[in-house]
Amino acid sequence: MSDSPLSCDFPETNIEQELEKRLYRTHGERLASPPARKVAAVTDSSKDMGYGVAHIDERFIDIRTAFSIFRWAQPGIINLFMIVVLGIMWLVGQFYEGVFSATAALFVPLWAAIYVFEFFFPLTLPVRIDRKDRVVYVAHRGTFYRIPWDELEVSFSYNLQYLGSGVVWERQYYSHIYLREKHFFCGSPPKRSLQRKKITTSFNEEKIYERWNFIVRYLYDGPDSEDWKNLELLNFKSYLKVLNKKKSRAGMLVVDFLSVVLLAPPIIFWSFAPFKFKWPAEIENIFGRANYY
Repeated sequence: MSDSPLSCDFPETNIEQELEKRLYRTHGERLASPPARKVAAVTDSSKDMGYGVAHIDERFIDIRTAFSIFRWAQPGIINLFMIVVLGIMWLVGQFYEGVFSATAALFVPLWAAIYVFEFFFPLTLPVRIDRKDRVVYVAHRGTFYRIPWDELEVSFSYNLQYLGSGVVWERQYYSHIYLREKHFFCGSPPKRSLQRKKITTSFNEEKIYERWNFIVRYLYDGPDSEDWKNLELLNFKSYLKVLNKKKSRAGMLVVDFLSVVLLAPPIIFWSFAPFKFKWPAEIENIFGRANYY
């Protein structure tokens, strides 16, 4: 199967070739900015974008990066998997003694270990987009960049995923933000003149376009009424506000809370995780102590 370009109508670019060190090579790279523009015929709605947004208000938005999104989704998937496996083994255990206890002895400690790891592994900072000053703040390995929106370089690309020898399994899509030395703001000096940071990855090409269109729309138009509804469950504080607005019986509220614990536990335990990277004083002087994950 030959490498084919992405379906978006942005120009191809060789900016990846300028990197001093490429950790992995991507294909069909298209430059989405500058100037920042939307992908045609793709929605800019915030629907189903909650997993990728850590905070939103009229001044700025915090966008979770690819690694943060993976960590946000992983516990819910693991919870469902463990419950299904243990449920099946419980049914089997009704006919074969000891099957359920043996399975639980293996999976329950593993389940607990995953939660302990997630709770204590440091939380990374999102990408912060400031509407007021029209700049983007990016943290990358102890270096903090302040990139003017009109100079922001974001690209789309993909990799061919292989299953076995020469058999294409799936095409994985990426969006990257490029970090140039001239945009260094504070922290450790950049080790290279040009680096890139992965901000989105998906097996669905349209999904990365939708997320980009939403970001562009937010920068130019700000949040709308739909955004406040779609993005009301971003963290534990916002979730408590939603619960307080609901006029449901105590039993229904318990069910609501348990559904969050099962499907999106990071909303809760990320608020209490002890190890988190924080924005430096230079950026806190602008936004205050506003750290979201």
